[in-house]
Amino acid sequence: MRARCRTAGRWLVLACLLPMPLGGCGLEGDDIEDIIDELDEIDLRIGSRVDTIQVVDPRGATLPPVLVERGDTVIIQEEVIIVDDVRTDIIIEEIPDITLVGFENLTGLDGYYRYLADGVLQGVFVFDGETLLLEYPCLFDIELLSEEYFDPFTGELIDSFDLTGSVFFNPEDFQCGDAFIITFTLDEVFADAEAIDLLP
Repeated sequence: MRARCRTAGRWLVLACLLPMPLGGCGLEGDDIEDIIDELDEIDLRIGSRVDTIQVVDPRGATLPPVLVERGDTVIIQEEVIIVDDVRTDIIIEEIPDITLVGFENLTGLDGYYRYLADGVLQGVFVFDGETLLLEYPCLFDIELLSEEYFDPFTGELIDSFDLTGSVFFNPEDFQCGDAFIITFTLDEVFADAEAIDLLP
């Protein structure tokens, strides 16, 4: 959670307009409208690329028994922000310094993905048909390690693939200020990826 006044987010716009001690948000009405317009545009760009953003924080999700028995869990760095609503979770001023990583699961199964973000091990659980968005401080590289798929109803392990060696680099594949969407389907073992420029 961010502990400062957030200039993004429609639900905080009115709060930022109210008189506040110690400077408050310091925004004029036109500034707020510009921010809302920019966030709407970013939301549209991402929304035109992915269908459903995952709103469940994977750290609180019930994992399949196979993962639990194996001792695997969701691993997300503390400073990473789960973005479940682009218009309230992204701060315009910070876009040049972030990488918004998306895991899009179009497999028909629930997926568990292990990867390295700048060399740090991560593991996320993404529901069938949804895209998990994670806001990282600007990344240098993302290396996929493995993908595993589970029956959404029984939790049974259906299939798994080794992705070691699948590496995406900044600036060749994505840049600071991009949403980098990695798409998983069962048609191909290796993931497809696309960078979306978030900068206005």
